[in-house]
Amino acid sequence: MLRSLVLPLLFALVLPWTAQAQQWSTYRPDGAGYSIDLPGKPTVESETTPSPGGPITSHSAEVDTGQAGFVSMYTVYPSGLTMEANTSLDAARDGMLEDGKSELRDEKKLMVSDAPARRVTLFDKESKVMIVNLMVFRHNTLYQSIYAAPSGQEDTETSRRFFDSFKLLDR
Repeated sequence: MLRSLVLPLLFALVLPWTAQAQQWSTYRPDGAGYSIDLPGKPTVESETTPSPGGPITSHSAEVDTGQAGFVSMYTVYPSGLTMEANTSLDAARDGMLEDGKSELRDEKKLMVSDAPARRVTLFDKESKVMIVNLMVFRHNTLYQSIYAAPSGQEDTETSRRFFDSFKLLDR
């Protein structure tokens, strides 16, 4: 599912870059328990898939600046499921690599507001784009902040602002 959300952004990055003034705003979906700054008005989508433990709902907000793609995503798992944070973070990373089209370049274990987190950097071999994903797991929710840009552009002032703005909040 993550790949289907990120791929449209990746292909948009292959187009010639356009100069755009970025107007940052704070995205804080109701009841999600987090906020993040995005460089423009996001396109927001939700998707629910059935699972043996109950429905799993993913929400995403995407912004394509023409130079980079930004995705803020959170997935809510059924409250009856017992999920261990590091196992969930491993599964999210492995899901990004399962089709063999991406190559893991870096992974760091972190804590964000006392919640286990990972920062994973991948290289998409098809589109030649770097993907940086900050994943945080708290309670029954996986939060993902995804930045996609051409190789060499994965650590910029813009990407740092995006990732540094992520905050877990009370629900």
